[in-house]
Amino acid sequence: MVYNSLKSYWIWRRKKEAEEKEWRSLGVDENIIAELHDFDRIAYNSDDRFYKRLYDVGDFYEEIIEDKSQREVTSVEQLLDEVENPAMYKILKKASEKTLQIILMRVRGYSVKDISEILHVSKTSIYERIKKVREKLNKVR
Repeated sequence: MVYNSLKSYWIWRRKKEAEEKEWRSLGVDENIIAELHDFDRIAYNSDDRFYKRLYDVGDFYEEIIEDKSQREVTSVEQLLDEVENPAMYKILKKASEKTLQIILMRVRGYSVKDISEILHVSKTSIYERIKKVREKLNKVR
């Protein structure tokens, strides 16, 4: 969503003119109307700056969300499909199914404790498998 500053100004101006017209019909002094107009203009400018920045930040966050909203990896096959580097793909393809499941679960945010309970593997074994794959992948970089 984009903030339209000019449209907002014209809406404010029409409301302000109608308000000033009503004050004049009630006999309010022109100096007071001018002071109120200046005061309201300062408030309007402040709001305008706020909304411009708000929508700029909103657009920024939308871009970030779009960048990170790639499809969620839910299987080992999808994990391998996401790897673009051929050397890394080759290393991961040679890894055991259990190791790939561990990596997938870590990527998805599972803790080592949860993985060990789900896959019935010790925490030490999980750390060792991840360490071995990481060492091989670091050689590729």
